[in-house]
Amino acid sequence: MKIIEFLKPGIVVQKNLNPVVWDSDSRIHADVKEKLLIIAQHFKEYVEVDFPIIDVIITGGQTGKYYTEQSDLDLHLVTDYDQIECDRELEELFQTKKTLYKKDFDISIKGIPVELYVEDKKTPAVGGAYSLVNDKWIRMSTSPKDPIDQELIDTQSEKLGKLISRAVVSNDLELLYKIKDFLQDYRRKGLKNQGEFGVANLVFKTLRNSGILDQLKIKIKRLESDKLGLK
Repeated sequence: MKIIEFLKPGIVVQKNLNPVVWDSDSRIHADVKEKLLIIAQHFKEYVEVDFPIIDVIITGGQTGKYYTEQSDLDLHLVTDYDQIECDRELEELFQTKKTLYKKDFDISIKGIPVELYVEDKKTPAVGGAYSLVNDKWIRMSTSPKDPIDQELIDTQSEKLGKLISRAVVSNDLELLYKIKDFLQDYRRKGLKNQGEFGVANLVFKTLRNSGILDQLKIKIKRLESDKLGLK
């Protein structure tokens, strides 16, 4: 059976915004907003580094009509890196705290997982964004400017899916590292050059939604543990 049969699409065209999050006027439900702000404050305290919160926003798939059952609620705490006093590299710190927080707390809003992130105001998130502090849209999520080439997305997803699967079976830790770094760079450059509806981002989302990236992460952790231990 081909890998493509297991792949789940990166986006699905919906008729409306997700009614679990939004009302008929495209305003966030009051109870969802209240809980997300509480989560944001909890995460800020968890970071244990004082930083100013300029805004708390929702971004990503749940701000538009292109979402799937796997789409997270991307909750960003917007700050100004220049105002933060810290002896560590901020991006690394916030990414580490984000990862640890996700391991420590399994948080969802009405069945939708919440993904937290600290965003520097100088590098705003791509795509739609809704301010929870001001309770209004910063920018509405737009439709793709060009038709989505689903055939190309499927082809690329299958190729990368096969590559990941072979690497996982190989037990080659260095190869797994290279593939992980490649995928991160592939998506980052794709978002910068093609936007959220570009092939690279949708291929990455397809792989993530299908669980293949989780297999990669799990295998890396297991091989790292074996390498550190002594049999």
